[in-house]
Amino acid sequence: MNRFTYSIAVLIISILGVNAQNNTDAERVISNLLNSAKTSAIKTNFKLSVTQKNAVTSQSSSGTFTLKGNKFVLEMDQMKAWFDGKTQWAYMEENNEVSITEPSETELAQTNPMAILLGYKSKSIVRFSKTKSTQNYIIDMIPKVKNNDFVKIEVQVNKTSGNLVSIKLTDKKNTITLLSLTNYQKGIKISDDVFVFNKSKFKGVTINDLR
Repeated sequence: MNRFTYSIAVLIISILGVNAQNNTDAERVISNLLNSAKTSAIKTNFKLSVTQKNAVTSQSSSGTFTLKGNKFVLEMDQMKAWFDGKTQWAYMEENNEVSITEPSETELAQTNPMAILLGYKSKSIVRFSKTKSTQNYIIDMIPKVKNNDFVKIEVQVNKTSGNLVSIKLTDKKNTITLLSLTNYQKGIKISDDVFVFNKSKFKGVTINDLR
């Protein structure tokens, strides 16, 4: 092997080594984020916006989100949802009606941001984005299987606090769903019964059991 070939080989090995390290560090950031929600609760305000490919059709909503492990409560103006790890109750205030389901992983990903990360972490290439930020880690999760619902998931995590800042999902049709979080609180102590629908608090509620 001549000197030139040797130098190129060393350069390639060095680049691959750096990329592998970066990928490992990116996965660690996501893992630390997920672990922070396993033992104590997280509560945050959120804004969800959906923009179609033409950037003309868009919709947005906001509310609060409380999470503990795989349990969560989602509160919005006209809707509230509880999930205890198996069963989900979705309450619509407009008609005083609650629907009971046992959602799939894909369905949970539509309401639980941590479920998105947990569900796709092992199925994706996790790496730091080429886009840089002084405040946040910007991490790309690229699904390994091309027929997945999403072609890219961008996660932003604050470098100082380790708090989740945003999740941006891009699907096959180039529809972009952006979940932005503010007032992120972690380490909250909360009992598990908070994540279960309490019928006694909703007088005259109609129950649709779809399980």
